[in-house]
Amino acid sequence: MKLRKYLSRLKRQLMRRSGDTDILEFQCNICGELTSSKMSDLSREVASCHACGSTVRMRAIVHVLSTELFGESLVLPDFPHNKGLHGVGMSDWDGYANPLAKKLSYTNTYYHQEPMLDITNISKDQICTMDFMISSDVYEHVLFPVNHAFENTTKLLKENGVFIFTVPYTKKGEETVEHFGQLHDFEIEKKQGEYVLKDTDGNGTVREFDDLIFHGGPGSTLEMRVFSEKSLMNELSRAGLNNVKVYSEPFLKYGIFWGDVNWSLPIAARK
Repeated sequence: MKLRKYLSRLKRQLMRRSGDTDILEFQCNICGELTSSKMSDLSREVASCHACGSTVRMRAIVHVLSTELFGESLVLPDFPHNKGLHGVGMSDWDGYANPLAKKLSYTNTYYHQEPMLDITNISKDQICTMDFMISSDVYEHVLFPVNHAFENTTKLLKENGVFIFTVPYTKKGEETVEHFGQLHDFEIEKKQGEYVLKDTDGNGTVREFDDLIFHGGPGSTLEMRVFSEKSLMNELSRAGLNNVKVYSEPFLKYGIFWGDVNWSLPIAARK
């Protein structure tokens, strides 16, 4: 009840009423433009900035990064130029990755193209080199076992380095739901109009999985697991990522509003 009253007060402060539709006027903290959106359109994956097309999740990433690095939430165009701050992103959205690279020593990396970063197989010269890392909706796609990804994240970070992180997770249950477990030699193919995953182990035994879930389209976006909030917190802790903060509060100034959603929220954790 207290949270609802708080949200209602914030909305009254920053909204104007147009007919029967509540419109939130805000500054996009990625492109810096003033824009507006229906409150009902402010959701995790819906583009709500008319200028750059950013979503709530994308703006939240920049909000969390700024707060953790500079102690205050800044719009990206107002980030200080500091090439002494080193960081990487994992397939980050170009909308914030490109301007961020102009401000800080930041590199957006990929799994299948240069510049490459395989978070399950890092090199020794990468260890303890990063002040920050950004991973937005990636770890649900990492091959089993996912704990290697969290452990290597810790290795990449400098002491007190910060991990800015989002991943789909549920509030229900205690364990991560793994869809496939250990895969060996697998491929995804279309069979009778549906995609299936075929995995062949060292003995030549073939397993076949259907009802695959893709995020954004078939291919490397295959969902490997669904985290629970508790299992996710355990993974972070076991990997040595502490001082965990879930950024659940709205920040309406920059169009960050989660409504009644209390899962899959942005997280910051430090080594």
